[in-house]
Amino acid sequence: MATAKPHHPHHLTQKDLKAPVEAVSLVESAANYVANNLVKVVLGIIGLLALVLVIVGIRFYQNSQQRDVAEAFYQASRTYEQRDYSSARTQFTALVEAHPGNSLARLAQFYVGNTYLSDQQPAKARDALQKYLSEDDRPTFREMALMQLGVANEQLSDFAAAQKAYAQAAAMKGPEQGRADLNVARLMAKAGDKKGAIAAYQRYLSENPYSQERSRVIDALAQLGAAPATASTAKTIEVPSK
Repeated sequence: MATAKPHHPHHLTQKDLKAPVEAVSLVESAANYVANNLVKVVLGIIGLLALVLVIVGIRFYQNSQQRDVAEAFYQASRTYEQRDYSSARTQFTALVEAHPGNSLARLAQFYVGNTYLSDQQPAKARDALQKYLSEDDRPTFREMALMQLGVANEQLSDFAAAQKAYAQAAAMKGPEQGRADLNVARLMAKAGDKKGAIAAYQRYLSENPYSQERSRVIDALAQLGAAPATASTAKTIEVPSK
């Protein structure tokens, strides 16, 4: 191998000389590998493409499936809004059964319970709502489901269960909290728990001083022989244990 001339501005090291040879050797090795294993290489590429297509296909299928579920849910909701509760229930139920793991399908179970309530079938509504509550924990819908469960239990004259459902809804501190608190107070009074009802009503007034329900709550307190309390004397509603 020739050595570099003294006047050359750059001196090549052994590493510099070795790199091109290694690169050529690497290319030649790769070429030889491909030549000797052409079928395996082609099959490997086909396998990789197949895997990509499978992944893309699954995603496309999932997106397509989600669109189908959304469309079915929309149609069932339209039927419900038209007050054709029996047909809506059939549509929602079909959605639940066809797509048990889907988020919208789980929500459809909640609407199944609502269709039963609207059709004056509280026992079936209670069962459907309890099933929904056992499978979905999204706060907004869970709160509404607990409120509807309370209604169903009241219609079945199971006032203790109704009060428990309303109290659990109130404890979530969502949009329905005020109505849930009032329902708890009302059922306490109905059960003869005068002290508990007064405390619940007074607490409601202290937390909702400008509520549209204020006059009705004051009337309820008057019937119980009590007056509105200040915030410092209001008591907290205890949530029954599960």
